[in-house]
Amino acid sequence: MKLTTQKRMAADILEVGENQVRFDSLRLDEIKQAITKQDIRDLIKDRAIRKKPGIAHVAKVRRKRTGAGRRKFRVKTRKRDYINRIRKIRTYVRDQMNAGNLTKDLANNVRKYAKAGQFKNLRQAKDYIKLNKK
Repeated sequence: MKLTTQKRMAADILEVGENQVRFDSLRLDEIKQAITKQDIRDLIKDRAIRKKPGIAHVAKVRRKRTGAGRRKFRVKTRKRDYINRIRKIRTYVRDQMNAGNLTKDLANNVRKYAKAGQFKNLRQAKDYIKLNKK
């Protein structure tokens, strides 16, 4: 006894998938006679047709894709921080050279260390200069 049309209509009315629709096995003849949506609604009201219990319609949470290949903002901020730091140190070294407070060798060393990321900020570069001044 195929009841595919009735199952399809019931699924449409109950707003679930066809696999979630359950028929009362004692009233299959009555369900077979139902050929309109109104007949199906009446049978749902009489509890001859029901939803499968325990089905909750919860929207799936779409996870953010956070893999290593998806991170773009962090590189830009790191690069911007490096640029700001290196510009400060190079400007300071240039000013000290022009004022005659640094030797060429020490200035080159400070520039190399700054480029290599040895100094986290200008303060560390100044401390290095103070320690290595002759």
